[in-house]
Amino acid sequence: MSSNEPRADWSRLWDTPAMVRLRRDRRRFFTVAWTIFGGAFTALVGVAAFAPDLVAQRPIPGLSVGLILSAVYVCTVMSLGAWYVHRARHWDALASAALSNSHTGGVEEASNV
Repeated sequence: MSSNEPRADWSRLWDTPAMVRLRRDRRRFFTVAWTIFGGAFTALVGVAAFAPDLVAQRPIPGLSVGLILSAVYVCTVMSLGAWYVHRARHWDALASAALSNSHTGGVEEASNV
């Protein structure tokens, strides 16, 4: 933000419909993403800790179950990262709309973003 742009009144902006929508959307995303991430990590470590014989099995020569599970985990984490980037672009648009509404004095929700 350059020095000649008006500064946002964050105490007023925090409760605007656009900002409430942004906060709710981000909270929902991170709840789901952390649940998926935590479940995948717990499954990977749990299987390795409690079923080492299963992890050591080789269904395909040169490829163990542990390696397959690790590859699935890496794909899960990379997918979560791509999903985050996609959602962050949407959040940037919502934040921009909320800030522009605060500068113009309007408090309407940015529903077309």
